[in-house]
Amino acid sequence: MKTWLYLPLLLLGFILPGCTKTTNEVVIPNKTILQDVPPNKWGVDGNVRYVQIAVPELDATSNQLDGVIVSIARDGTLYELLPEVFDGESYNVIHSSQEKGFVTVELRGANGQLAKPVTKTYRFKIVIIPSSQID
Repeated sequence: MKTWLYLPLLLLGFILPGCTKTTNEVVIPNKTILQDVPPNKWGVDGNVRYVQIAVPELDATSNQLDGVIVSIARDGTLYELLPEVFDGESYNVIHSSQEKGFVTVELRGANGQLAKPVTKTYRFKIVIIPSSQID
């Protein structure tokens, strides 16, 4: 009689592990662009030093919907996320649908002054993360 009581527990032991939840994950890879910018590529506009980096992947749609992350490596190995203030100067990133295919990095000095001249090549890492609009 006790055997019959254990039979449902034994059957549950075989049935429950077979129930698994399946999930379908869609992974959309991001796009990473590495660009070295030498000192002679920086321009001056008023009190702002700037450089435009060509990013052909940044079209009107991706400019509107996707995430754009820009980092700078001053020493070649350590990337720091922009915008940022470093050594009293601020770095800012601009991208717009009016200037498709470009990311502009601005460098401003303290108190509205012109930033010091850029004297070495910096590496920029631009990551475009695809997204979609939800209405």
